[in-house]
Amino acid sequence: MSDYTPPVGQPNYNTGWGNHQSRETALKIDHIADKAKFGIEMLGTGLIGIDAIEKELMELSVAPQPPTQGQVRSLAHRLDAHQKQLQQGLDRLKQMMNDIDRETDTIQRPNSSW
Repeated sequence: MSDYTPPVGQPNYNTGWGNHQSRETALKIDHIADKAKFGIEMLGTGLIGIDAIEKELMELSVAPQPPTQGQVRSLAHRLDAHQKQLQQGLDRLKQMMNDIDRETDTIQRPNSSW
């Protein structure tokens, strides 16, 4: 029997065990983070559009002439489109959260194979 003790800070002979599983788990987590980031970006884009409409309404409120019926209708259609975009983004984010939950359940399941 050997009394070998690896020096502090040096990897020991067990270091390689489980590296494949750790790498696979890290890749799954990265994929999950990418999904969440995409959903957040979808929502952010919708909010930028609403912000533009808000600025246009502010300009119309101080204009010397009241807005025309066509301008108000156009703003309403644009606002509706952004509302739908946000709803689609939220629906997609909910679906991604379900996917994330399912994937993390898989990651958390103990690996019984050697």
